[in-house]
This record gives sequence, C-alpha cells and structure tokens, in this order.
Amino acid sequence: MKNKDVLYAKWLSGEISDEELQSALGVEAIGNLDLVVKTVDQWSTPKYDTSAGYEKFKEKHRNKSTPIRKLNWFKISGLAASFLVLLFVGNKFFINQNEELYAKNGHNEKKTLANGSEISLNDGSTITYNTQNWTSERVIELSGEAVFQVTKGSPFVVNTKNGVIRVLGTQFNVRAWGSNLYVECYEGKVEVTVNNQKTILIANEAVNVLQGNMDDKQIITNKTPSWQNGTSRFYNENLQIVLEELERQYDIKVNLKTMDRSFSGTFRHNDLENAIRNICKPLGLNFTISEDQKLVVIE
Repeated sequence: MKNKDVLYAKWLSGEISDEELQSALGVEAIGNLDLVVKTVDQWSTPKYDTSAGYEKFKEKHRNKSTPIRKLNWFKISGLAASFLVLLFVGNKFFINQNEELYAKNGHNEKKTLANGSEISLNDGSTITYNTQNWTSERVIELSGEAVFQVTKGSPFVVNTKNGVIRVLGTQFNVRAWGSNLYVECYEGKVEVTVNNQKTILIANEAVNVLQGNMDDKQIITNKTPSWQNGTSRFYNENLQIVLEELERQYDIKVNLKTMDRSFSGTFRHNDLENAIRNICKPLGLNFTISEDQKLVVIE
C-alpha cells in the first residue's frame, strides 16, 4: 500500500506518466485518480476578480442609504430628569441635612457644637441647625427655651418665631414660648430684633417681648437661667404660657376654664403641689390634683 501511495503522489506531481502508473498498478488506477481530481477541483475556490467584485458591491449599495438611528428624546429627557432629581435629593441629603436636638418633658438636654459652642435645652424645647455654611454665619432655629454659650467666630444667630437674636461671642438665654420672647444676657453682647424693634443687651441685661411689643431692658443679677437651677420665672406673662411650662416640667395635664390672666412670679420643679400653689394663690384660684398626680384642675 505504501508503494501505491508513493506512485499516486508522483503521478499527481507529474514525476511519472500515465503509462508508467498504468503499467505499475493496472488500467483502473488512472480512472480512480481522474475521479478524485475532478471532485477536488469542485472544492477549490475559483480565482476572484477584484474589479468585477468592486462593481458588484457598488451596484448592491448604490440605492441604500446609511441607516440613521432615531433617538427617543422623550426617554432621554425622562432619564435626564431622573438623574437631576437624584442629584438634587442627594445634594440636599448630604449637604443640607439638618441636625435636631429635642428635650422631652421633664428633662433637659445639652449639646456641644463642632466649634465648641454649648447649648442647653429646657424641657419640651427643640433646636435645629446645619453646620454646612458656618464659616460665614452660625444659625440656630429654636422652639422653646435654651441657654447658649457661644465661642468667638462667625456671627451666631438664633431664629425664633417671635424674634431674632444675633451675637458674636457671649452667653445668653432665650425663651420663646407662645407669642412671647424673653432674652437674658450673661456675658458679651446680643442684639434682639422683633419686627421693626431692636435693642442691644450687654451682660446683666434682659428684655421681655409680649405679643410683639418690646418692653424696656431689665437689670438682672443671675449669671445662669433660673430653669437650670430648678426654677421657672415669669414676667407678666399669660397664664396659659405659665401652665404650659408647668405641664412640661412635671409631664402632667392642666385643665383651666379661663386663661385670660397674667402671672408674674416663680415656681420650683421639685414639688408639684407647691408649684401649683405659687401660681394659683396670687390669682385667687383653687386647684385639685388627681391621685396619680397626672391631672390638675384649676378653678
């Protein structure tokens, strides 16, 4: 078989003639090889005419325009809007997120800010603030009563619904319950603004604002707010405001039929019965306290 393969290879390469192959392998050998050659020729790739191929390509694509992909601007605008919303919300969340401190009824809370300023909250009071822009101005939103010890630096502003207090470096107390505002200054200087009224307090001065009307400044001797020493003090304030303070300090409920009275005086935070007596006796009112000391009725 090996010799036969060699003879076939020589015949295919032209080294031997038909006659030599036929004499060696017989007459059928030539016929078999012719069949193989014809079959292989059918497999072979014809020579490519590049010129004809180029003309054929131009003819095929002459009348076909390049497809244009249409953009769905509605979808794109929707995606863009969604992205902007996410960007805005993220910016608001990470940059403008406010911090809040709340003192529950019967409790006080204290907060030291990043710049070293200290805020102490009386019960039921809330402050909110954002330190993002404090290099230019430190702004605190106050609901209730708080004492501030402010380090020097950018202007320090306390906003309340009843007025605005501006300071540079000082210690002061602000009470903003109901429609009234009361500010005491213990150190440094503060500016109190209510509508078109303005006054500047220095150490040992205070001002009371009743329903939008600013009284004359008062001289005070205390160096800290009375509530930090367990006492609530009032200057000609509506009885409703006084009783709301009593409710917060003792976490109780007070029922009173008439509120159209004013009160000046104090009550302590460690004795409910004495506290109510200090309020009611000067006004000629009577009171009863429930057994669980959660409800006070004043008549």
